[in-house]
Amino acid sequence: MAADDYVDKYLQLWCWVNDTFTVAGVRNYLQSGKGAQSTRAAHEYSQLISALPKLAGLPKGRPLPDVFEVQGDKYVRTSLWRVYNGKGAPNEIQDALWLASLCGLVDETNLRAYADNNLGVDCGGFVANYWGMGRPSVTNPNPNGATGYLPRTIWGLNPGLHRKNPSEIRVDDAAVFFKDVKSDDPSIAAKKNSDGSYDTSSGSQAFHIGVVSSVSAAGNQVDLEIAESSGARASSGGNGVNARALGKVTATVAKGLVYCPDGANRIYFTGRQGTASPYMPNSFGA
Repeated sequence: MAADDYVDKYLQLWCWVNDTFTVAGVRNYLQSGKGAQSTRAAHEYSQLISALPKLAGLPKGRPLPDVFEVQGDKYVRTSLWRVYNGKGAPNEIQDALWLASLCGLVDETNLRAYADNNLGVDCGGFVANYWGMGRPSVTNPNPNGATGYLPRTIWGLNPGLHRKNPSEIRVDDAAVFFKDVKSDDPSIAAKKNSDGSYDTSSGSQAFHIGVVSSVSAAGNQVDLEIAESSGARASSGGNGVNARALGKVTATVAKGLVYCPDGANRIYFTGRQGTASPYMPNSFGA
């Protein structure tokens, strides 16, 4: 599956809400702890987690365990946390909406508003889910990376696959956006100050990440499209998942690594071991 097709899995996410099989458009950006979307999402997560023990048939006062059962199906608590913190894969969002409908928190009349106001995915969540990393399961409810991957973390996963020239850039590469790159070396990380800001004199900041959905190179001219979730206004009408054409840009090779410009920032590229294995929506037999 191409990364721009994966964007559509979020924008046209088929799900069950009570007895209705319908589409939820997960089109907005959600990053934990940032903005009104995060505040609303945290409230809805609290509402859901409070209602689920009764639905799961647990004794009064017993908290929801890591893995729980509702109507004969098993669910993972960390997956629900991911949905309301910008890390949710499509099937996790489907499960959360189904459970929220059983708890009376969402129905077919307010589904669109519920998704727009409370749901979304951030940049690292989108890339990790497309690559197939970090999603919990019934047998492994808290895997490494379940609470998210930072752009710099993904940049550091496979240093041997950092792209060195334009012809090496591949579809499905991670496109890591850096600013304030020092000495042409994106691997020198900027230190964080006590207030959470970055000391830009100490190194570069990896502030965003996407996936290469289309690329062609002729010499140092690269025609590039990136699938991402960025917080910028998108063609969907939201500000989340989107496929963005950068058009033809001039690549530069410095210190043995290739980058493409995006305004004043630089996009560096890294591959992954093996092929991308996107976490897909539940099919529901459709």
